[in-house]
Amino acid sequence: MQNCVRSFELAPFDDLYSYFTDSGVFYDNSRKVNEEQYFKVYNDGGHYVASVLKKYQSVLPRKKMKSKLDYFFDYVYFTAIKSGVLRKNMFEFVKDAIIDEFGQIDDIDSYVQTGIDKKISNLHKRLKLFRRKARLNKWTHFVTITYDNKKHDAISFRQKLKRTLSNFHTRRGWKYMGVFEYAPETKRLHFHALMYIPKDEMVGQIEECKDYSTAQHKMQITHQNTFFADAFGRNDFAQLSAFEVKNGNAIDYITKYISKTNEKILYSRGIPDCVILKLHHSDVATVMQDFVLKFVLFDDVIDYERDILHIRYKYRQQTLYDYGIAV
Repeated sequence: MQNCVRSFELAPFDDLYSYFTDSGVFYDNSRKVNEEQYFKVYNDGGHYVASVLKKYQSVLPRKKMKSKLDYFFDYVYFTAIKSGVLRKNMFEFVKDAIIDEFGQIDDIDSYVQTGIDKKISNLHKRLKLFRRKARLNKWTHFVTITYDNKKHDAISFRQKLKRTLSNFHTRRGWKYMGVFEYAPETKRLHFHALMYIPKDEMVGQIEECKDYSTAQHKMQITHQNTFFADAFGRNDFAQLSAFEVKNGNAIDYITKYISKTNEKILYSRGIPDCVILKLHHSDVATVMQDFVLKFVLFDDVIDYERDILHIRYKYRQQTLYDYGIAV
């Protein structure tokens, strides 16, 4: 499907819009018409997609205390990931390590397989959240920062960079989402991130530099920020267009490191993965079924300045009064 621009008109009560009432409000066949129905809207990389926002909040199960075996499982699993163990060999690798450390335990096959399935599921959820945040928001730069041995070690580099970015977010409106990663060849820690830097809020100067890329084994041109060069070391602030974010490799480049190292993603505050709003049938280009009913919207339904930068929605904890139950 191409970009969903309003270049055509559809009959307001065509079969396509059988999910809406005469007033244009979404109609749920399982309930009465709800004129206060809200939708959760996200960007799938090509279009804005809406799904019905449920009126209830799911109750998260209480976290179970980890045992020594659980911590050892985590250690072995992520060691295997970083060592390049293939998924088809992961079960035997983890099982053998547990037996070597703890001996034969009850239901070890079930324990190992369940643990691996949970790790894979959690990774997919993290990657899905990262991609939705990256696609819904605007970004101006793809940034890579590496520390200089004369200025930092890996620990101080991580701590100071996080503090610096947090300060720039608060004082200058910067936004960022990225991950720390150890280079496979040099084992040197560096940081990759998507950044939004508002106009006139850049610190330092951007200078074009030529240097040698150990990864690509050739000379390359980088755009080095003088502030970060003085404070940390080598860096590259490559400008990004909306087209490059949508069709380039910046998002995949970062998610590759998340999958490979299981590093925690570093987010600034105020980066939503979706927006909550009401919809009229005229906002919908088509419908689709993706496990649940979803609506593909026209491109102009979401206004970035209005819906993403300035409006924040907070969910209120529901009480028994919301269900008409007296206490």
